[in-house]
Amino acid sequence: MDAELRQQGHDAIARLEHVLDRGSEATHAEIHAATLAIIALRNRAIQRHRDGAASDACLGEANALVSLAYGGEFPLSGLHQDRFEQARDAMQRLLRNAP
Repeated sequence: MDAELRQQGHDAIARLEHVLDRGSEATHAEIHAATLAIIALRNRAIQRHRDGAASDACLGEANALVSLAYGGEFPLSGLHQDRFEQARDAMQRLLRNAP
């Protein structure tokens, strides 16, 4: 995992934690910013995968994180805090386990 991808992961975690700290008070803009941070990481992972520098596992994790974030951002009602917790925890694992 390159430095830019790692930094994007840390940025996404910070945004996810912000949303989680705010809970039901989080605005849609804050929630959307967290999702966009994950999408930026996924897009970088795609680029690095195409260059041969990111593994299939890294790309798969990044795609799964986008799905979790979208599921948390667009629930039928309220905020799916558990999805954002899962996304944060998965992002932390991805950074911890990345070479």
